[in-house]
Amino acid sequence: MTMSERPAKSYFESKADKEAAAKKSSALNQVCQWAVDNQTGWSLALLALIHGYDVVFANKTSPFVHLQHQISGDAEGRFERGCRDVYYVLYWVVAFTLIRITVMNKVLEPLARWGGVSSSRKVTRFGEQGWLVVYYIISNTVG
Repeated sequence: MTMSERPAKSYFESKADKEAAAKKSSALNQVCQWAVDNQTGWSLALLALIHGYDVVFANKTSPFVHLQHQISGDAEGRFERGCRDVYYVLYWVVAFTLIRITVMNKVLEPLARWGGVSSSRKVTRFGEQGWLVVYYIISNTVG
């Protein structure tokens, strides 16, 4: 079948093509794609920045690295919830992102290739599923 014999696209097909092209070229999509492609770099940079700030400026009291709301007078050194806990949670989100992408790229994806998986999508899928297995085993073991 030549180009002239190909049937014309329907209205819905051409509209879907236009929407897909617009989505690919949007600034937000490009930023999101950059963040996904460079997970190791930005998470490592953020962790280095946070720890550098904690050591140099915050005198090891940064809300990103240390819990902030200690109960005064508590003999066991317990903490209560507070609004600055969000910094601590964000720190661990970045830390687990770095751990996840490192385990996937350096352990699981090479393991998939060694096992004979050749498709790029299947290697990525193996890494993602393998990370879930590793994460669940560790979190269930530790508690």
